[in-house]
Amino acid sequence: MASVTHHPPGDTAATPQVGDILLTGVRSQGVFSWAIKIGSWLRRYDAPYRRFSHAVLVISDDGSIAEALSRGVVRGHLSKYEAANYVLVRVNVEPHDQRQVLEFAESVLAARTRYGFATIFGLALFCLSGAQLCIQQAGTAICSGFVSDALTRAGHVWPRPPFAMMPADLAQYFDVRSVPQS
Repeated sequence: MASVTHHPPGDTAATPQVGDILLTGVRSQGVFSWAIKIGSWLRRYDAPYRRFSHAVLVISDDGSIAEALSRGVVRGHLSKYEAANYVLVRVNVEPHDQRQVLEFAESVLAARTRYGFATIFGLALFCLSGAQLCIQQAGTAICSGFVSDALTRAGHVWPRPPFAMMPADLAQYFDVRSVPQS
């Protein structure tokens, strides 16, 4: 069972584990953050879930992360989000599954996977029209799709294909409700 810890600005999560995820509504993504939140509103996600516009995967107990940004899937550190208001979802991935999650993440990083602009376009169509058409460009990733794809290695089954998942889907799946507005 997953648990959630809230981290207001100035606070970095302690003792992260491989497979944990960070959800935030960072404004630094500009129009992307705004569009993702509007899309979540159009799809009628409950308000607590609509707060999130970005998802990050923890890939090391030292706080190393992997995330899909406009420049592609990159490595970073959890401390990068110290100035943000975020939650850490402690997914409690078993050690065997942690290895699989990590191997997947490392393979995506090694492939220098590009950002999925076509996938974002497809999600925009989904949000605007409700169409069940999924558009994706192979070899690309968006933040929540990358996180969802990694966590399938730990046995998680999603309501849509991983590449079509939104941060609100992850928040809903893990029932992340008790977070102040971002």
